Amino acid sequence: MSAAAVTGASLYRAIFEGSRSKSLDRNSLPSPRQYLSGRGLVKYEPKGEWALICCPAHKGGEERNPSMGVSLIDGHFRCHACGAKGGDVIALHRLITGLGFRDAVRDLGGRFND
Repeated sequence: MSAAAVTGASLYRAIFEGSRSKSLDRNSLPSPRQYLSGRGLVKYEPKGEWALICCPAHKGGEERNPSMGVSLIDGHFRCHACGAKGGDVIALHRLITGLGFRDAVRDLGGRFND
């Protein structure tokens, strides 16, 4: 790698990291299992690494048969009926509550590092 590339990368990192005022402490968030059980969302005992819940994104949140799979490992989810999907507990909480990102993190008890 050339000296110019290293210098450019270092300059980019200094500018980018200097502009970020806060970062999310993901360890302060509940695990997917804690989140789902704490809100009573799981109708059936989870099998393996997945739980099935009723999708909050369709039928006005009044679905009777669970159609959304949620990973108990990292929290990513997908509804097999309407296609709603997301990557973590924050995204699921935002879908359920309608909150923005920062408000959802705070609502979950998450913290931002300065």
